[in-house]
Amino acid sequence: MKSEQVKKIIFLLAIYSLIDIRFVNAQNETKMRKLRVPHPVCYASENVEKSYIPPPREFLLKSNAEKKSNIVVSYSLFPANAKEAFEYAVSIWEHIIESDIPIYVEARWRTMDNNILGSAGPSDYYANFEYAPRKNRFYPISVAEKITKSEISGPGSPDIVATFNKETKWYFGTDGKTPELLYDFVTVVLHEIGHGLGFTGFFFVTGNVGGYGNDNAGDAAAFDIMVINDKNEQLTDKNIFNMPSTGLYNAFVSNQLFSNSQAAIAGNTGNKARLYAPSIWNDGSSIYHLNESTYPSNTENSLMTHAIGKGEAVHNPGPITRGILADIGWKHMKIKLDKPKDIEEKKPISFILSIESDTETDSNAVILHFSPDGFKSKKDSLKLVSNPTKGQFSTTLNPTIDSGKIDYYIVARDKMARAFSVPTEAPSELYSVKIGPDNEPPVISHKPIPYFVSNKNDIVISTIADDNLGLDSVYVEFSINDIQQQSFDLKLDSNTIYSGFFKPGFNLLNDGDIIKYRIYAIDSSKVKNKTVSPVNNYYSFRIEKIFEPIDGYYNDFNISSKDFIISDFDIYTEKGFENGSLHSPHPYRSPNKNNTTFNFTTLLKYPVILKESGTMSFDEIVLVEPGENLSKFGDDDFWDYVIVEGSKDNGKTWLPLANGYDSGANATWKINYNKNLVNQVSTTVGIPEWYVNREIKLLENGNFKANDTILIQFRLFSDPYANGWGWTIDNLRIQTPVSSQALVLSPGNILVYPNPFSNVLNVNVQAKNNIDELTLEIFSLYGQKVASAQKKNFFGEIKFEVNLSHLSIGMYLLIIRENGKQVFSKKIIRN
Repeated sequence: MKSEQVKKIIFLLAIYSLIDIRFVNAQNETKMRKLRVPHPVCYASENVEKSYIPPPREFLLKSNAEKKSNIVVSYSLFPANAKEAFEYAVSIWEHIIESDIPIYVEARWRTMDNNILGSAGPSDYYANFEYAPRKNRFYPISVAEKITKSEISGPGSPDIVATFNKETKWYFGTDGKTPELLYDFVTVVLHEIGHGLGFTGFFFVTGNVGGYGNDNAGDAAAFDIMVINDKNEQLTDKNIFNMPSTGLYNAFVSNQLFSNSQAAIAGNTGNKARLYAPSIWNDGSSIYHLNESTYPSNTENSLMTHAIGKGEAVHNPGPITRGILADIGWKHMKIKLDKPKDIEEKKPISFILSIESDTETDSNAVILHFSPDGFKSKKDSLKLVSNPTKGQFSTTLNPTIDSGKIDYYIVARDKMARAFSVPTEAPSELYSVKIGPDNEPPVISHKPIPYFVSNKNDIVISTIADDNLGLDSVYVEFSINDIQQQSFDLKLDSNTIYSGFFKPGFNLLNDGDIIKYRIYAIDSSKVKNKTVSPVNNYYSFRIEKIFEPIDGYYNDFNISSKDFIISDFDIYTEKGFENGSLHSPHPYRSPNKNNTTFNFTTLLKYPVILKESGTMSFDEIVLVEPGENLSKFGDDDFWDYVIVEGSKDNGKTWLPLANGYDSGANATWKINYNKNLVNQVSTTVGIPEWYVNREIKLLENGNFKANDTILIQFRLFSDPYANGWGWTIDNLRIQTPVSSQALVLSPGNILVYPNPFSNVLNVNVQAKNNIDELTLEIFSLYGQKVASAQKKNFFGEIKFEVNLSHLSIGMYLLIIRENGKQVFSKKIIRN
């Protein structure tokens, strides 16, 4: 949104070389969930438009009706009277919007531009989730969660972010009696939540060029695909409008744009909903509002117009807005088709499906369309018959061909005459059934077991297996320490997921035992096509045993150890390092795929009994992708991170021992991470001089208490894009006393720049505890001291500016001592 200077999708135009824009942040070029399109804004009209539209009937009768959804609001700097009005508006939406999943709203009370009342939008968009209404189209996260009936982002992340102008003269009453000089707060909250629920999208303008996109050029939001012009031409139809183009721009400012939402048309006496498309593009208002001249104040559809007047109280979204939101996905139909398998011989083919719909299904309008020649000249249809007892629709197709392929799709309609199809892009995309001999082998998709903690239950194995004809059997062949064991079958759990248990006799398993296995799938064809995974060799995993609890632990990692589960991390001496340490993968990987993340972990096999004042400390180097400036752990733009976690239920759930952090936690790390970026990947390699000591107070954040026995794991989180060298840990101490002579500083606490230098050398020192005396000394290559500086009794950050203009051009040695002990040395060059 404009008031927060949300980044536009500048990379889209760069792709087409339309304008010369300097990228502010390469991260925003590719990350779907990290990119934020501008949110619409609601403007303050100076006109007095005294009027009142009361809430919808279902809300007024709320004593007899339960809420249809649960909207949970977190407030930032909100006054109490504003909260009361906000909750009233929320309650209205809760009686309209249906969802089994809570909708989380973050409401901010901030200073905005004088003529802006508020701004809001979805926090994230998702595409191609299960039962998504359209393929490759983007839906607000709250819609995706409603349709999938699953919590995607979690309660810690808002689904809607809304900001309201604290400087506006508000009326916080809920009775609609808004004075002529005030703006009705309930109205604006209803308006902004409407945007957050999906009344927005990805259209944008630069100069006289229009376009749309989110993660890639041409991505369209659910709202966008319903936008048409006065010729009924869809603006996202690339056969009509090039993307980007001046043609799109001309449409955007034509004053003749409409929503082709079928539900909105049904609620608007058969007329298309007219959108706000002024002759001058407005980044916060154009397209994503209704046209005020068509829907003026004091009419039922006036809530979502671009401006709210003084004294105007609209407590009802109106039929057009409700219709558009319905077609965005808030009133959806899921067609759950059990797709028939291929057949080797001609025989009747059964089609069985169930429908889960937010509206009443027209049971006479569920139709199978099919063709043996790709719908070129031969096509037919069959009605699927409803069986209310089973909650199914079914029909039987008798093939007219002995071999070949029958293409098909199914269309179902609701009582609002809206059509839903499977596949969703039919008839441009089709399903098919093949008739004839089968030579296609089954498909196996399996995520290998990384390790198994033998203190737990049976070793579970699961895999995805499927076949065009159907599977006869899926089984596992395995060995323990290269001694072959009896194979066992995997059973079908649901759809294409097969699972089972290794049963090797747990009393015979020892720490470090190796289990090797592979998976076989055989289909139901006459020739019994077979697939084995992996094709060559075996998957393997190690048996790990959790040891007896301890109250203290130390490891300098100078020798290999069985104390850790080493599935992702490893213990060794890295090139350029003098001794061993615990290393994440170098470099660690990123998925390079939207909505996919990696977690690299290692677990200490000794449970730790926590003490009242227990601490953990270790030396570390962290070169993982830093978040945006001012971002903090938990924010959407806090990208990759490392974290230390504990579990008191044997690893079922994990809680932070302290907040996660990234290379931004230390200036040396961040500067060097960003120094060598190639296509978002940092090629900087860690060196021992960047070690920094970290101390964690094990009880400080309240997740654990004294005498808890916990497992401890170290985890590196990698988001979809961008990565670097990773994480290394040395000298790990857990509740083990540190010598009173231990040094405060690590090499990584010291930053020296520039190098080479001309006249002045800067030395920044970050001390987490008090230092009695810090000395800087500079020597020539002959050992002669040529400069020095000293600071006594300090902690925190201190900066030295050492004037070395008197030195000759050449190389020198900088040595830094803490209380007389050397902690840092570096060659420096005067040029």
